[in-house]
Amino acid sequence: MRPMISVAATTGLLEAITKAGGNPGRILHTLGLDRAVFSNSEGFIASSIVARILEEAARATGDVCFGLHFGEHYNPKNLGPLIYVVLNSSTIAVGLTNAERYLMIHNGAARMFLAVENERAYIRHRLVDLEIEVPRQHNEYSMAVALNTFRMMAGSQWAPQEVQFAHEAPPQTSEHLRVFGAPVLFGCETNAFVVDREFLERQVPAADQRLYGILKQYLDRVLKEMPREDEMLAAIRRATAESMRDGVPRLEQLAKKVAMSPRTLERRMKEHGISFKKLLDDTRRRFALNYLKDRKHTLTDIAFLLGYSELSAFNRAFKRWTGRTPMDYRRKTAK
Repeated sequence: MRPMISVAATTGLLEAITKAGGNPGRILHTLGLDRAVFSNSEGFIASSIVARILEEAARATGDVCFGLHFGEHYNPKNLGPLIYVVLNSSTIAVGLTNAERYLMIHNGAARMFLAVENERAYIRHRLVDLEIEVPRQHNEYSMAVALNTFRMMAGSQWAPQEVQFAHEAPPQTSEHLRVFGAPVLFGCETNAFVVDREFLERQVPAADQRLYGILKQYLDRVLKEMPREDEMLAAIRRATAESMRDGVPRLEQLAKKVAMSPRTLERRMKEHGISFKKLLDDTRRRFALNYLKDRKHTLTDIAFLLGYSELSAFNRAFKRWTGRTPMDYRRKTAK
């Protein structure tokens, strides 16, 4: 199934298309998309759809560097906990380790890895399963956002030694040189920043270790609770978990978050042998077991976080899952 990306990655995209002289409604219609898909920043959409929008936007606006320009003006903080963990890492190297570990939570199509060769380090970025042979616009958008992130950590004037792109060189590269402030090569093995090895050990002056610990614990919990499974099903689970605090999630609500119709969503879950009711129940059970291990959460808090209107309803559900009451489970397992 197709990998998914958070809708937060598209923050400001429709406005950027309009500013560039395009018609976002027309572009979405061409691709068979509903504008409502982008109304919830906590939702998810197929990564291939975002790649197609960027390519179509470049064509429709006449801006052949549309992805580069959109990424240049994109604020990485829109991506939420993932970026805040990176920005509050003690060093650049720790930030890269965190980005590599948690990137899948934000974008299932993105891969990031670090390679060190003598005095040079290659911060590599690859996009997979986008159903586009040459995702130039998405490549350039992603690398521009990464540049903005590094500049938040190392200073606004920071520039890599070299920038590499996997796609072939366009006719004009002056905009790439302007944005990155470094030599730019094309037709390379992967997209990559080339930096001095010592850059990896640079301290991040504004890092907040207290915030870092809180966010890292949160992201570790998300990774732990989300099973290694099909990207689409994992995205539905994430959307379910995010929606629970607002009450019992509805099928229509989740369908909107993952950019599908309710009927399509039901069919996809059926293909995986799971119903909406079972998926909701299983997601609640997973999170309940984790929440109960942390005594900072009262039972009433946990019931609320799982979307139960009354503590008694949570007690009944938990006893059905485990044969024990939440209080009994906490006594025997909580630290």
